[in-house]
Amino acid sequence: MQIINAEAEADIKLLNEFFATIVEANEPSILKEDSKEMLDKISGYNFEALDNDLQIITEDEFNLLSIKKGSLSPSERKEIESHVVHTQSFLNHIPWTKEFQNVPTIAGAHHEKLDGSGYPYGMTADQIPLPSKIMTVCDIFDALTASDRPYKPAMGLDRALDILRIESKQGYLDNDLVQIFIDAKVCKCIESKVYSSTNSATGTSNHPCAHDLHEHS
Repeated sequence: MQIINAEAEADIKLLNEFFATIVEANEPSILKEDSKEMLDKISGYNFEALDNDLQIITEDEFNLLSIKKGSLSPSERKEIESHVVHTQSFLNHIPWTKEFQNVPTIAGAHHEKLDGSGYPYGMTADQIPLPSKIMTVCDIFDALTASDRPYKPAMGLDRALDILRIESKQGYLDNDLVQIFIDAKVCKCIESKVYSSTNSATGTSNHPCAHDLHEHS
């Protein structure tokens, strides 16, 4: 009897470890190496029940839990990234005046990166319009510090600016534009009462693009 109890306690302890790993891996963050090893163990663990082996997680669930950064599958990420194409397509139907005729192109490139790793077109530094480069810096800061997103807390000012500096050093963002953004304290306009009250009164969000695709912690 004692042997059976000891085995049951060991199984319960193992299952609790499995559960804790699954809960942690289900969060949109960077997957730890030891969590990946535990997921491999969970995937290979079967219960014997009524002549059938029951898995704790399916192959599809294992693949989703094993995503290294964030929680989006390749197809889900592609769908989210398509918002830029939809935006540009919508804007192309607007009869812009001559001075604003480049708005669709500018908006369509605001997720491009200088090294060509952005989307949807994989543009490089010399192909991205200057207004788009400016928009990218502002959009990333805005997304990082947004307070109206239920899936993540707003990031502090210093941390958000550090991320802009990091991404410029890594060749994603224009370094000069990032420095101007910081030196000119452009972020202060977001903190203004007029800006905040305008949005709270209308109930609209001024954070249309999620920067969680980068999974900064």
